[in-house]
Amino acid sequence: MNNSLERLTMFKLITLLLAWFFISNINAQNWTKVDTVFSPSGVTVQSFSAPVFGDLDSDGDFDLVLGNIEFEIEYFENTGTPQQSKFQKDESMFTSIYAGGYQFTNSDYPFLVDLDADNDLDLIIGGYNGLKYYENTGDSVSPEWFFDSLFADVNEEIGSDPKPAFADLDDDGDFDLIVGIGESLLGGPEAGICMGFRNSGTAQEPVFTRDDDLVSGIIDVGINAYPAFADFNNDGDYDLLLGRDGATVFYYENTGTPSAPAWTLRNTPFNVVETTNYWKDPTFVDLDGDEDYDLVYGTDDGDLYFYENIGTKSSPQFQHNSSYFKVIKTDGWSAPSFTDYDNDGDYDLLSGSILGKLMYAQNNGTSSIPLFSETTSGFTNISPGFRSAAVFVDIDNDGDYDIVSGYSAGTLILYENNDGTFTANANTFPGVSVSYGSMPTFADIDGDGDLDLLVGSDDNNTSKFYLNEGNNTFTLNTTLLAGVSFPSGSAPAFVDIDNDEDYDLFIGRLFGSINFYENIGTKTEPSWQQNNVLLEGIETRQNAHPGFADLDGDGTKDMILGEADGNFTFYKNNFAPTSVNEETEIVEGYNLLQNYPNPFNPSTKIQYTIAPVI
Repeated sequence: MNNSLERLTMFKLITLLLAWFFISNINAQNWTKVDTVFSPSGVTVQSFSAPVFGDLDSDGDFDLVLGNIEFEIEYFENTGTPQQSKFQKDESMFTSIYAGGYQFTNSDYPFLVDLDADNDLDLIIGGYNGLKYYENTGDSVSPEWFFDSLFADVNEEIGSDPKPAFADLDDDGDFDLIVGIGESLLGGPEAGICMGFRNSGTAQEPVFTRDDDLVSGIIDVGINAYPAFADFNNDGDYDLLLGRDGATVFYYENTGTPSAPAWTLRNTPFNVVETTNYWKDPTFVDLDGDEDYDLVYGTDDGDLYFYENIGTKSSPQFQHNSSYFKVIKTDGWSAPSFTDYDNDGDYDLLSGSILGKLMYAQNNGTSSIPLFSETTSGFTNISPGFRSAAVFVDIDNDGDYDIVSGYSAGTLILYENNDGTFTANANTFPGVSVSYGSMPTFADIDGDGDLDLLVGSDDNNTSKFYLNEGNNTFTLNTTLLAGVSFPSGSAPAFVDIDNDEDYDLFIGRLFGSINFYENIGTKTEPSWQQNNVLLEGIETRQNAHPGFADLDGDGTKDMILGEADGNFTFYKNNFAPTSVNEETEIVEGYNLLQNYPNPFNPSTKIQYTIAPVI
């Protein structure tokens, strides 16, 4: 076989292998959600979180079930140890409940308790439809859920916003029920009170009968009463902590007996609880394996607060541990943008927010294992305005990163970087504006070496593209993005997602979806074709705002979604480049060189050598 035929045969083989790899990759899942990038504990949160813990897999540690306002409850398996928890979301735990037709509401409060004394945990959900009882008909290792109408009579009394808690308050060996009332919806009970239901049946077959003696002495907390029981002073009876729709909590020591509770309002030891969040839904669990009760509560913005008991069983002392359930998020309407701001070889995060303040999170990890930490140094006074959306860009070509931010008014503000101090200049972009809610992104769309500007807008089809004519003179252009539709709340992001050395376009939407436009033209003459198949595997929420960066160091751009509740969701990019250079030469070897131009990192270079012709 001659040399040219050898080279041609080898090339065909390589081409077939590359084609097979690409087709296989396209048919695989394009994106993989990884929660630990912005939630190191593994627990992601949504607004109005309602936590409860229990060992649902009998491995000796506490798993987490979390209610929230997103019309669902979520299960996080504890994959760590009793002393050091680590959580992983498992969406299969409650599949049978969904399949059975349960309709979650915007106020679902889960509780775990062995209500039929069969040595496994059952699930009770308080919500708009009252209390729903799901008996665990599996076992303590592999739960299976079966709906039972146990609370049909109770539901006639408690209204449509109940918060359940169970404890043996009369020391007869079965669980009694206390229901906190949230809001007085549809003529239900008075908001903020607690209602008592004694178990007049047995531990195996409970029957709940109204008995307000169980809650005698407990005051009306105003709105949204969230009861949680534990023996805080180790005297053999249940004490009560009441969360509420307010900055403080109410602690009631049981000064009666295990069979006849008497509730006495106390100040300590819960006077150390922060008073910033106005909504607190508490629960107790031993998360550090030291055999005493720690405090965890959910909040209106979704954050979970962990107060470790550093005292004893008899004399608890609670100390806030802010790192335990730490989540990198804004106060709402997060709008992510990435660049290597501190020049250490990895991507840092900049985001706008609903109240206007910019958030900067430095990546203190590596280019393949990110570890974000919010810092205010240099950014404390940057607050463009309501619904800010900012990007890093060297607009004045002086070698450092400036900030350009849009906000609700529809105009843009430049924050010029002068040795790490940002100075506002609202006159840098004369004539550049949209009707409402400006969201800027920059990229060299015409390949002339300078950055052009696309500004998304809240109003339908009012987003605008501006061509950079040089010296940052921006002229409105209606041809280069012809064929692209801009819906309400357009949050655009340019990125070369298919590694063909031109920019593609993603557009997030106010109501929670994303459109993808592939550039099937060139880097100087773009042509756009919508291709939402590539978005399979992406779950979106309201105010989907995409950003892109190679956070795991594998040479592909990952997607980071901002959301209305302030969270960031990371999706690992699993698909491969789409183009093959058809050369009939034998490749001897190659090196993959990661390129880090900021802010866009448009291409990755493959270095290869060709065998000499002999």
